[in-house]
Amino acid sequence: MLYIFACLIALTIQSKFSDVDLCVKCGLCLPHCPTYTLSQNENESPRGRLALIQGWSEGQLELSDTLTQHIGNCLTCRACEKMCPAQVPYAEISNRFRSETATSSTHQLGLLERSAIKALTGPYRKAFNALLRFYLKTGLNKCSLTLNEVLPGKVLANQLKQTYPSLAPVKQGHVALFTGCASEVLDSKTIKDAIFLLQHCGFNVTLPKTQRCCGAIDLHAGNKKQVELYTQQNHLAFSDNNYDAIITVASGCGATLSEYDPPLTTQVIDISDFIAPFLPALSFKPLTASAWLHTPCTLKNVQSKGTDIVELLNNISELDIRSFNTDQMCCGAAGTQMLTHKKTAQTLRKQTLMPIKQRPADYLLSSNIGCALHLNAGLKSEGLNSQVLHPVSLLSQQLKV
Repeated sequence: MLYIFACLIALTIQSKFSDVDLCVKCGLCLPHCPTYTLSQNENESPRGRLALIQGWSEGQLELSDTLTQHIGNCLTCRACEKMCPAQVPYAEISNRFRSETATSSTHQLGLLERSAIKALTGPYRKAFNALLRFYLKTGLNKCSLTLNEVLPGKVLANQLKQTYPSLAPVKQGHVALFTGCASEVLDSKTIKDAIFLLQHCGFNVTLPKTQRCCGAIDLHAGNKKQVELYTQQNHLAFSDNNYDAIITVASGCGATLSEYDPPLTTQVIDISDFIAPFLPALSFKPLTASAWLHTPCTLKNVQSKGTDIVELLNNISELDIRSFNTDQMCCGAAGTQMLTHKKTAQTLRKQTLMPIKQRPADYLLSSNIGCALHLNAGLKSEGLNSQVLHPVSLLSQQLKV
């Protein structure tokens, strides 16, 4: 009887991972994978990780620390998915494995860091914002070198309202703004700049009070129940069908929300894609400055609808915009990976910042809060003074009103 029960469990697990068979082991993903490029280890490639998951699901491999470590080292940049001819849903399979095995890399963090992540993604972000400002002001941040490396030097008070009216002569519609837990706590300036720009594009803006974390951190940590709870809460928070769109400013949140079940997923759009048609009607002050434009993995590999952010920034005359090579890899931030896998994160960051070191600029623009924090820490360590901003913040700063 026990044998039959064990066989049924094994067959159930194998059936849950049947889509691993979609991988034909062609290896076209290898040159696009950051961890494989660094290690030249097949187990650190998408193809290798899928083979490990397949071996485990079929009962050929035992679940071991070595196996879970290889899966956990993945940055979930999803560059492999973008170019895969077989369209293997790599991230979905990887997240499913972590959920089934309850393996998470966050156990490598100390109590303070784990508590900070929990508070950041929880429902009491305004209280955490106040606590964090106190934490930085008193110098207590030096108690955690890990957190101190990535936290901004200053955090603004969270004074966001729930509704904002259009400020344009012609009203275009009504949108909801997904604030994101990290952005709301660590970078409320970007949210305020996004609201300001949307208002001048002609939109009433609502920040639904009951919105929660998108669930990205818990999704990649295998916390399935928490992700399901966040998903349910966000569906309810944005259930008002009067919204013309649900706008995201953090590409990591946008990528996660865009893969929710309908109807929410059909309304989610990155702010760069959304404002593109409205910017030509606005006027911007010229800016004699230079800016490197960083495109986060979640934007270019998952969420973007093809909007060229350079074209948006070209509305600011005299701005010298510099783009990274098209084959630019992940900067290493990758959610909590910059905390749990510091060596890999710092190596990839150093590579990302190399062009900026060779040609310093006034600004480094990025649409992802995690990338922005990670790259800002790298700029400081390299002695570079580029100001890190979201592209929307620079547009808002130069808008003529």
